[in-house]
Amino acid sequence: MLERCGYRAVLYLSALMAVVNWSVFIYTQWYVPRLGYGVAIYAVGAVLVLVGLWLQSRIARYVGAAFYFFSAGVAAFALWGGKEVNVGVAWAVALAVLSLAAASILIFSKSFAREFAAEREKRPRYKKYLLHAFTLLIVLAAAAATLIDIVSLASS
Repeated sequence: MLERCGYRAVLYLSALMAVVNWSVFIYTQWYVPRLGYGVAIYAVGAVLVLVGLWLQSRIARYVGAAFYFFSAGVAAFALWGGKEVNVGVAWAVALAVLSLAAASILIFSKSFAREFAAEREKRPRYKKYLLHAFTLLIVLAAAAATLIDIVSLASS
């Protein structure tokens, strides 16, 4: 089954996961605002993985797989205590299935690995520059978040 799934399939799955995560985020902002920041992490993470895969980053492949496995675990944990079926259950099931499918393809698919390597070889020059800028942006954001945490810890 995994041999049929390649680079484009993962891109489409990642885009679908980003759309589902953002729809969950928008829903929680309207109806359950106390969950908004927790859900925002998954929405932003899904977009970052999608952009990283589009730019053909090796790091995004493995970090994305870990993120998708973690997202599937969170969705499964959210389903653990639920007794009634509502929109949250439908989203959790969709996220769990999509996450497991994408993570499995990223890690175990040989055709994905071949297509990913071939795409990296023939990628345009602008994608290389965008990948460097994307990596720098993530490093700067992580450094800023760490600095904010250190300052808030020191002030309290």
